[in-house]
Amino acid sequence: MFSLEFFATAIAVTGGCLILQHILLSATQDEPPLVKGPIPFLGSALAFIRNPQNLLVGLQEKYGRVFTIYMAGDRVTVLTDTTFGIPQAFSKRSLSFLHFQISFSQIIFGFTKSFAMNLELQRKLLHKISSVLGSKPLSADITETLKTTYLSLIDDSSRYARCEGEVVDLYDFCRRNMFYASARALFGPEFSVDKIYRPFVLFEEHFPKFARGYPRFLNREGYRAQKEVLDELGSFFMDSCRVAKASLLVRSLSDICMGSSNNSSADIAGFFFSILVGSKSNSVPGAFWVLSNIVADAELKAEIEAIIAKHYDAETGEFDWTALLQDPLITSCFKETMRLHGNIMPGRKVMEDMTLKVASRSKDDARDVLFRKGSSIVMPANVIHWNPDVYPDPMKWIGKRFLEESQGVLIQGGSTARAYIPWGGGADMCPGRHLALLEAVIQLVYTLVRFDIEPIELLPAPLLEGRYITGMFKPKKSYRVKFTRRKMPLVPVSA
Repeated sequence: MFSLEFFATAIAVTGGCLILQHILLSATQDEPPLVKGPIPFLGSALAFIRNPQNLLVGLQEKYGRVFTIYMAGDRVTVLTDTTFGIPQAFSKRSLSFLHFQISFSQIIFGFTKSFAMNLELQRKLLHKISSVLGSKPLSADITETLKTTYLSLIDDSSRYARCEGEVVDLYDFCRRNMFYASARALFGPEFSVDKIYRPFVLFEEHFPKFARGYPRFLNREGYRAQKEVLDELGSFFMDSCRVAKASLLVRSLSDICMGSSNNSSADIAGFFFSILVGSKSNSVPGAFWVLSNIVADAELKAEIEAIIAKHYDAETGEFDWTALLQDPLITSCFKETMRLHGNIMPGRKVMEDMTLKVASRSKDDARDVLFRKGSSIVMPANVIHWNPDVYPDPMKWIGKRFLEESQGVLIQGGSTARAYIPWGGGADMCPGRHLALLEAVIQLVYTLVRFDIEPIELLPAPLLEGRYITGMFKPKKSYRVKFTRRKMPLVPVSA
């Protein structure tokens, strides 16, 4: 009886404290409006899990472009002001991405705790990625291997050599071929792509559970798949002979890790798992959406094919890849894909009390807003990219939206530089953005050169439910098309 009374009293006292704490939650006039939510301690956490986009858009309509949500004991400030707030947030040294990602990097990527806390090492690694991928000479081996490998997967010796109206799931085609080509280009010929592909795809299917912090017993399959990938990565990087055949980028990153105090197989596997997730869970579906949206529009597809043929040099047998990567229409298609199907929420940890100038409703009401040390700021890209005031008909993919002549028509409000953040911004801008564009263009060019592709059903919608901020949106279902090997290739490409 004593025990029951004790526990009942303890529960009542704890519940009372939580209710009192919830009542006392407040924000000063200098801080963003505070949305406490209906449930003590949990606050708005359940509403965010159920439908984050509707929650954030609704709160933005009510409170403006900066507000704080209380969720599970944390205060998270949502910032969507692209006039003043976000540009400042990306430039402030007192706002840290690396500190923001400490907790989720251990859950999602399997970082060891010591590696997650070694921010100086992570800065060196990110700097190396940016310097290599931002340099054509330094990333030349990745580029060449990516092209030759992808072409070998669809050439005259491939399973697609005799396609004659064969029905193909275009997403499966893109995912398998680009994953293989990209992984081979980065990790080299000794990397077990076939062994890692299935568990990685399974991990992706369970990604939302990791993002929501499900415990292991509710996400056994996801953690099992994650472990398989981590084990294979750990084995690979402990074999210097296999690593020696990898790209310059991967060899350089491995050398930095091995020269640090975090040089165990678990440390290195977690970091390179983050490379896999950051690239393959984003650039692979991104490359699919570029190709599939173009294929679904016969007139646009014809224009793109003409551009590809124009930039082929018959004498050298090579494409002018620089021209293709800079072509306004191809670039516009890629940007529109990232706008519509991108799925990120850049975040920063506030390292000291600071103020940002924020326009809550319009630039005329801009004021200095106080952000407290230890709090977090997130900038949900979808709230910005799906804003009909900036992008008319925002949920429609329009390949020519980002052409110069579309300014003021398909894009409102002048320059999109501030209302377009698919890669984050500032010093922590995604270092893989150049590789993502390259992969999308290589797949687009080689596939259209080799095959005539005829859609036999409508392009599927992106899978939004439960997938918020979990990497590039995947299609809700397969996208079946007819593949016919061109009797005469668009241009006579050979590996």
